[in-house]
Amino acid sequence: MASQSDAALEAALLELVGDYDRHWSSLDITGVADLWEHADPAPIYVGDEYAAPLIGDDELDRHWARVGSRLKAASLSSTLHEFDVVDDTVVRALLLSRWRLTDRDADIERTGASWITWLLVRRGRRYRIFHQMESQVYLADSDGE
Repeated sequence: MASQSDAALEAALLELVGDYDRHWSSLDITGVADLWEHADPAPIYVGDEYAAPLIGDDELDRHWARVGSRLKAASLSSTLHEFDVVDDTVVRALLLSRWRLTDRDADIERTGASWITWLLVRRGRRYRIFHQMESQVYLADSDGE
């Protein structure tokens, strides 16, 4: 059985995951960006679509601008798979995110799933993403291939 602090942490993480899905699904890219820590520690995004990690607020801002300009529609449904406390302020979380994305140019819906690892820093009662590593996965029961 989870302790009170584990239950409170899980509730905060589930809220963050819900916010993440909701912002993406409404193409609220500013809302997605607001879930991130912007200063200390410097944010880092590692994704299959980039040859090198994006490090710092400026690189992430350019990433959000590119993504926002390309997408016509999105739908995300993520599940918190597990989490652990690294220290007093840092938490690691693992999500499975199932997504549907439609590009503005092609107007073709792509579907798939990604494993996402977050490193989160506590800011007040909320957690902010400061490191995200995302990799597409091909699941037997996934819509996307």
